[in-house]
Amino acid sequence: MKKKKIVLIAAVFGIVAVLLVQAFISSVENRYKVGSEPVNVLVAKGYIPEGTLVTDYMVEVRRVPREYLSPGAVTSINQLMNEQGKFINATVVPIMEGEQITTTKLVQPGKQTGMSILIPEGYRAVSIEISDVSGVARLIKPGDHVDIIGTCELVIKHKPIAETFTLFQNVLVLAIDQQMMGTTVVPEKQQSESASEGMLSSGEDTGEKIPTATLALKPAEAQKITHLAKVGEIKLALRPIGEKTVFPLGATETSDLVK
Repeated sequence: MKKKKIVLIAAVFGIVAVLLVQAFISSVENRYKVGSEPVNVLVAKGYIPEGTLVTDYMVEVRRVPREYLSPGAVTSINQLMNEQGKFINATVVPIMEGEQITTTKLVQPGKQTGMSILIPEGYRAVSIEISDVSGVARLIKPGDHVDIIGTCELVIKHKPIAETFTLFQNVLVLAIDQQMMGTTVVPEKQQSESASEGMLSSGEDTGEKIPTATLALKPAEAQKITHLAKVGEIKLALRPIGEKTVFPLGATETSDLVK
């Protein structure tokens, strides 16, 4: 009788041991399957220096096992862009070729980072004064594109002639006042309260600031718009989202209005 009990107990323990071993093996297999599951990750095509705006041509998508995915890894190009489709993330440290792009190595533009990371290569940031009339009722937002229309008075054959012309088309707006492309809009009430607190604490000039639009222009264009601001008037014309067409336009004189 005792032998039967011992055999029965041994059998029970044996079955339990087998079940535990099977459960352990199954959990190990599941962890292996999950860890080896291939996932997308962005890696650097080449060396990306510190302070560089990361764009699509600098990175590529690779498939790696999930267990090799770095914490905070960027898995798609869309994560590098804002809602308008503009690239807004810059490197805070250099990224080596083949290295995974992670959020810990990126920063979005703000007062701390400055505007230089937003300026396209070969361009310059130039600010011009705007008003409700010249700045489309100040409804232009950072990231929009505008045409620049100028009016100035010329002297041709000793006769003054006023001309209006489109100086540049499809110009990127980098910032409106100090709100840069890709940054969060601060509500007017909160912004005014913060400004008031800052002025009271720092003792800075409380005079009203001049509204400005900061544009991305090539060096030669920057010279021309600076000269136009001195000798004439500038107005901005807001373009529809995604429209890149450049129209051939001639200058308009007063006589053209009655033709």
